[in-house]
Amino acid sequence: MLRRDSRSVTLNYSRALASALNGMGKSLPCDARNILADIDQHDRVPMERQEQLWKCLADSHSDPLLGIRLGQAIQASQLGLVGYLLMTQENLGQAIDQLLQYHPLVGEGGQFELRRGAQHVDLCYLPNYVCCAQLRVETVLAACLTQIREMTGGQLRAHSLQLAYPAPSLTTQHQYQQALQTAVHFGAPVSAIRLRPEDLGTRLVAADHQVMKRLKPEADALLKSLNDKSLQLRVAHLLQQEPQLTREQVASRLCMSPRHLGRKLTTENASFRAIQDEVRCHYARQWLTAGKRNNSEIAAALGYCDESAFGKAFRRWTGTSPKAWRKAILVEPEPA
Repeated sequence: MLRRDSRSVTLNYSRALASALNGMGKSLPCDARNILADIDQHDRVPMERQEQLWKCLADSHSDPLLGIRLGQAIQASQLGLVGYLLMTQENLGQAIDQLLQYHPLVGEGGQFELRRGAQHVDLCYLPNYVCCAQLRVETVLAACLTQIREMTGGQLRAHSLQLAYPAPSLTTQHQYQQALQTAVHFGAPVSAIRLRPEDLGTRLVAADHQVMKRLKPEADALLKSLNDKSLQLRVAHLLQQEPQLTREQVASRLCMSPRHLGRKLTTENASFRAIQDEVRCHYARQWLTAGKRNNSEIAAALGYCDESAFGKAFRRWTGTSPKAWRKAILVEPEPA
């Protein structure tokens, strides 16, 4: 794992996965039970532990729709404060706004975005992880799809689910359609739930302005506490979510000038370049190891103008080229 990986997951989410699996009549692997039992009730789950949990689930259950079924079995109330905050909004658009703001309180190493088009609105989920990526993305999006239906009293079904993966067999595609009861399109540019613009105005059945007002200050305090870390950890966290961010963009997210950001990091004996290099090197090695992106795609994802610039940076980090690295890992495992 990346040394500065400050990401974590609420224990509620990890337990919701275990509860969902139990509700599906499947047993939680012994190793997964041990991972959950070893976490204090008041702690968040470090991302390394969460990924161990996912590996246990993936290794123990071969169902190609496991992520879809897990997501459908998760209840909003199992996500604690964030789940209740979403449920009590006036309409779906406001609930999505709250999801965009407070999803780090749940945390799964991905980023939500709302992309508006003339004919549709896409609630996109952008994973910044490699471990069990498809399984985890499908769990998150299936949970969102299910909650959209439940929060609107069954009135609303999404236009479609867009998945950024190659299409499986026709039989498996049919299983997706049957399980989700909505159109599923594979090979999309980004994984997303596609809605109609008018869907955002759909009223939620549990809307309660007074309850929402009481919950929001607590959510704000938790979000502030999560972000109230040393500046270098906050910078690393932003880059881990979006590795392509520039110094100027990170400074803007932190409400300071790039120069002030540099000075503050210097007081912590750190530099933006060093943090950025460490994060980008981490993801570059992961993506090269996974073998699902070519060098040009990795360069774009990391914010480089072209493949050549990425290659020079990779040589600076590792002493070898991306091509040589990819060739080497076909012969032996990636070094720890």
